[in-house]
Amino acid sequence: MSYEKQTWNKYDDLKTEEENIENGAVVTDNRMNHIEDGIGDNNTNLASHLVNTNNPHKVTAAQVGLDKVDNVKQASKAEFDSHTSDASNPHKVTASQVGSYSKSESDDKLATQKQAMDSHVNNKANPHAVTASQVGAYSKQEIDTKLSKAVMADDSGKVSIGTLDSNTLTVQGTKIYPNTKDGVWTVEKLFDNEYRLTTVMSTGADVTSTWNSLFISSEIPHPNLPSGYTKTSWGVTLSNSNNLMWCSISGASVFRLIAGASTSAATRTVIVTVYASK
Repeated sequence: MSYEKQTWNKYDDLKTEEENIENGAVVTDNRMNHIEDGIGDNNTNLASHLVNTNNPHKVTAAQVGLDKVDNVKQASKAEFDSHTSDASNPHKVTASQVGSYSKSESDDKLATQKQAMDSHVNNKANPHAVTASQVGAYSKQEIDTKLSKAVMADDSGKVSIGTLDSNTLTVQGTKIYPNTKDGVWTVEKLFDNEYRLTTVMSTGADVTSTWNSLFISSEIPHPNLPSGYTKTSWGVTLSNSNNLMWCSISGASVFRLIAGASTSAATRTVIVTVYASK
């Protein structure tokens, strides 16, 4: 079997590894196996040829000058066989001769690759452009938005007076706070664990039930406190009505409207003040 010679080209650093492999500039297992197969075939052919003592080339003594010398064997078959089986590179074949890198060249290339890898590992400038969402984090804008909301409200969405201090208007030493919204608690920290919570609420209850010489409404509950607060005391004040009436606590969280005359239903505003701990 004849050996099909491979083409070897110089490695091109500007090309990818795959392109250099395709261009015959890289020692691959396929190319080395091809060489090994060729060597094996040659060894087989050579061994067969060596043991052929029938003068396969029909060489004559005259052709080799043996007509002028004694017909004496110059080397024994054992010596040829020994050379054929010598795997210690008796011909001193070099790496470049078989299209491979020398040990020094390989070490240099590995050192260059290690340097590039170390540089990448130590790159703290997000070389892969990883985003916050990819690692389950908030973006800067999302954090800024959440912090902005946190400045204006607690976990239940209620505005704290202690938080609003930087945004209030002071008139002759008195702080003017934003208007309280219906059903929304304004929280003010008085001492270490004492808070005053205030809200306004609208009620449309009629005041038609008789109570001695007065008239009262049905019981009206105040809005639930924000989570975590424990009521210690509270009070309620009527702040907007077209009729002469007032209000009074009638239970732990309820109150009634009271009037001197029977009064039909109408929208009225009540201020609820609660003192609490947390």
